[in-house]
Amino acid sequence: MTSSAKIVLSVESDKLDSFCNKLIKRSRNIAKTHDALITLETFITLFGQAAHGTNEYKTIETLIKSYTEHTRQQLMAQETRKLISALKHCAPEELATIHTPLSRNGFYEILQVAVIELTAEEIRHARSWASNWITDAKHKAEQASGYPDAMDFKSADISIEEFHAISDVSRFLESHTDGTIE
Repeated sequence: MTSSAKIVLSVESDKLDSFCNKLIKRSRNIAKTHDALITLETFITLFGQAAHGTNEYKTIETLIKSYTEHTRQQLMAQETRKLISALKHCAPEELATIHTPLSRNGFYEILQVAVIELTAEEIRHARSWASNWITDAKHKAEQASGYPDAMDFKSADISIEEFHAISDVSRFLESHTDGTIE
């Protein structure tokens, strides 16, 4: 297309508030709802550049940010519940599923909350399991590599996502003793 078409949109705070409320109430998947709100926030930021700095823009920006933060908190709580279960059951695949889409900070944030919900014995068990799993995975990956000081996770049939997730869990739990974070 060689020519540029243009439409002008208007965003009213009360209508945006109503839209976001309905979106959240109808949500069956908080992750998808959160992604949709992030997309909306990005859309408004990009296409509302002419209004940046105005009181109206700041009102709209504050409103949409409050909804994205609300869904982020819901998503983190949901992932924390899943993480508690994955830690209790020492489930590599579940840990990877939780770990992979999150930033490292986000993962550590929910890990801190999850650990509070575990007993000292569950923490010791998870720490021991994670440490042993990592040691075993490294050994298998080194054996599969055929080169000194190199690891081949693929040939060893080890999921790199699981390795990263359990490595982060292991590092975190190594600093955890007697039910408290040091």
